[in-house]
Amino acid sequence: PLMIEEKVMILPFSTSRLCSAVSVALFVLFTTVSVNANTPYKSATALDQYGSSPQINNARLASELHSMPTIAVSAGSSVVIATLERRQLGGISRPKCKIIGKSQDHVLAIMGSGLAGDAAFIERLLRRDVINTWERYDNFPNCHRVAATASRIMLAFMGYDDEIQDGTIDILMEENGNGQERLSIGRPLAVNLIVTRIDFQERYGSSELILVEPSGISTMISGKALGRGCKRGGELLRQRWNSGMDLQEAQNTCIGILRDVAKLEQLVKDEDDAGHGNSKEFDIVLEVLDSEGLHVKRIPFGGRNQ
Repeated sequence: PLMIEEKVMILPFSTSRLCSAVSVALFVLFTTVSVNANTPYKSATALDQYGSSPQINNARLASELHSMPTIAVSAGSSVVIATLERRQLGGISRPKCKIIGKSQDHVLAIMGSGLAGDAAFIERLLRRDVINTWERYDNFPNCHRVAATASRIMLAFMGYDDEIQDGTIDILMEENGNGQERLSIGRPLAVNLIVTRIDFQERYGSSELILVEPSGISTMISGKALGRGCKRGGELLRQRWNSGMDLQEAQNTCIGILRDVAKLEQLVKDEDDAGHGNSKEFDIVLEVLDSEGLHVKRIPFGGRNQ
């Protein structure tokens, strides 16, 4: 004990200050932990005083902020998608529209805006669901069936365990070492998803679009503005779109709305403005989904539509 006491007495002054600093840091750490322990835990499924879910509202906002402006419309037996894209050095981004099923008479696809990881996760599950339906019924599911599956995926974080009535495999059940276990999703998915199916059995063919929101609500639509500036894009779309448009008119309308939204939201500057965000840095990616598949072309933001 005497030796220990002597060692304490001869500690250098700088080391003593270091020990004091460590003691203070540990006190602050334990105090913070004790304060946080008294803070009530808020579940991701909790509702606010108005009965809405803050988590879902945050996911909806993220799906708008984390995506470039996109305009999608139905045009007869085709679907037109126009997206603003910054030019990338040494690479080209994937198309916005993803075909998840194709047969002799149908094309089934999805598109959306939001967090790329969440969108890829939903795409993977929907592709598997389409395969399961094909193996069981020898046919692709219709647009409403895929939208219903997407809605169940969106709401999985709420812990709902509704039973599937049509006999298909529950896509949220996965195999593990002890059998099957329901897939656990800890938060809402920040994706606004559009499911589309084109049927060309009839003489002129037809297309349909269904929007699935982060809240799981699905709505049949004729067109939709997604991503940043979606509110302004939606207003312009309601003013300019009509059901009698042919394919070329629909393309020109989408491109025109996209250019206006990009300027109104100050995402793109004029060519004469120097610096970051010049219109020369951006392209408009135009995608057309029809009976032959997906056609993609890139148009300079300040160039002609053709």
